[in-house]
Parts: sequence; C-alpha cells; structure tokens
Amino acid sequence: MSTVDPLLIETIESMFGDLCEPEKVGAAEGGLDAVLWNALTESGMSTVGLAESIGGSGGTLHDAAAIAKAAGRHCAPVPLTELSIVGGWVCEQAGLQLPEGPMAVVIGEGARTYWAPVATAFVVVTDAGVAVVSSADVILGESGRNYAGEPWAKVTVSAASLVAGPSVAAVHGRGALARSLLMAGALSHAADLSVQYCNEREQFGKPIGKFQVLQQYLSQMAGEAAAAQAAADNAVDVLAAGADQDEAMRVVAAAKTVTGRAVGIINKLAHQIHGAIGYTDEHRLQYTTRRLWSWRDEHGAEAEWAAALGASLAAAGGRALWPAITKWPPAAVR
Repeated sequence: MSTVDPLLIETIESMFGDLCEPEKVGAAEGGLDAVLWNALTESGMSTVGLAESIGGSGGTLHDAAAIAKAAGRHCAPVPLTELSIVGGWVCEQAGLQLPEGPMAVVIGEGARTYWAPVATAFVVVTDAGVAVVSSADVILGESGRNYAGEPWAKVTVSAASLVAGPSVAAVHGRGALARSLLMAGALSHAADLSVQYCNEREQFGKPIGKFQVLQQYLSQMAGEAAAAQAAADNAVDVLAAGADQDEAMRVVAAAKTVTGRAVGIINKLAHQIHGAIGYTDEHRLQYTTRRLWSWRDEHGAEAEWAAALGASLAAAGGRALWPAITKWPPAAVR
C-alpha cells in the first residue's frame, strides 16, 4: 500500500475533530455543515487526489482514501466523497474542469442522487456520455433523507452537453468504493467507542470490559473492522495500480461485500455493549451506526456485490480463480 503523508492525516483528523462534534453533526442533519465544507474547500482537502490541471489539489487516490476514511470515522456531514472519490474522478477521466461548491453525482435516470438537495453542481453520467451542469439545469423531484439524515432526491436533467467519459457501471462502482471507505472508517470508530465504553463503565466494582463475554464481543468487532479496512485498502491499491475494468469491479465488489457484512455484526454488538445510552442524541455511537446502516445499502448492498463478484469469477472459469485472487496489487505497491 502506498504511504500517506502523516502530516495529511494529522491535519484532516484535527479538522474533523474540531468541527465534527456530536452536537454539530446532529444539527446538520437534513443538509450539510457549511462551516465544515468551507474549511475543507479553503484548505484544499476536498479535492485531494484530483489532478491540478482540472482544479484539484493533486495527490494520490491513497491520499483521498485516507481522508474519506477519516470522514467516515468522524461522521462528517458533507458530500466529501461525492467530489473527491466519485464526481471529481469522472471529471478527471472526461477532461472536465471541477465546478465550485458541493457536488452530487446523477447516475442514470430515476435513481436517488445522494446530496442533491444541497448541491450547487451536478456530474451527470449516462450511457451516452457525461457532463457537468449547475443546479439551474436540473429539476429535483421526490426527495428524502437516508437513515443518517443525509439528503437525497431524484433528479431530472433539463440540459447537458455530454462528452465521452466513464460508463454508468464504472461510476456506480466508484460510488461503492466511496461508501466502502466511509464504512471502513466508521466501523473502526464504532469498535473504538465500544472499547472506550467497556473501560469506563463499571459493574459489580470493575470495568465491564473485564467480563469474558464482552471481551469476546470486542475481539469479534476488532476482527471485522480490520477485515473491512483491509478490503477497502486493497481496492484502493488495485485501482491506483491501473487495474482494468473487470479487475476493478472485482476488488470493489469484495470491498463493498466485506464492509457491508461487517456493519451487521459491529452495529449489533456495539449497541448491545452500550445499551440504551448508545441510542441517545448525546452519544456519538448512534451517529456512526445510522450512517453505517445507510451506507451499507447505497450504491448496492453486499448481496448485490457478492453476486456480481461470484458471477465474474465463475465466468472466468476454475483455472482463473487463483490468479484472480493473487494477481493484484503488484508487489511494487503493496
């Protein structure tokens, strides 16, 4: 895996730590946190990993992935990955300049467009090509929020000048990668919160973390969080190394499957450990777990991606299975 500059990690963790306190995350539900978004754009953190030639901040996909995982850990109420991982990548591939402001990505017709109600720019992806349009060129229809309070709407594009760009399937996969990275960060945070609570909460004169059953819970959560992190990181390694579309689909499918599966296990155990306090507005856990439940289903749930991965490997034949598992990433980028 490519090394990410520790200063980048320190900077983004400090920014999210200051601006993503639970009360601020809760207050932003249904919209976006303008203060956080302005801080990200003014610092250039929102476009890390995107080429300077299109208006990005430069850096690598690994850099952008590290920021995305931090956003997941801190429940950042902004459409960061819609720009840095998905829409900005579409612009880069199509040679389009990055628009200013919060971005939403319209993939096909009739599907939910995440963050559309707060977006000022839209990346439109169709089978005929891609385009960047302003909010004046779209019509918002049915709208709502996911379980975490993040807004969505169904979008009709009234005018767009299409150019050649990534396919609908490729952008759908990129969205799944973004959600996998967000989930990897949030899953590790849910596990960490549970460890902290077990060390602080006392019962019968000792921390509840001393009880064997809770130690087993924490061990299982740590294992699932580590597997999710590894799957998401592997997908980034493979894409950064220049995998073709089939190879990219397989590692993204694996990442979304593994992280989605981990949500069901870690969320259940985290709330069992915390009890009723984990559901309160004052506690951070529910902001994390509600996002995990939402992101698990967005851009395809684990059942969809597991089926796609299985079909791809089956179509390649038995002799292709081992090379498909071991080929990526090349040793040079591990």
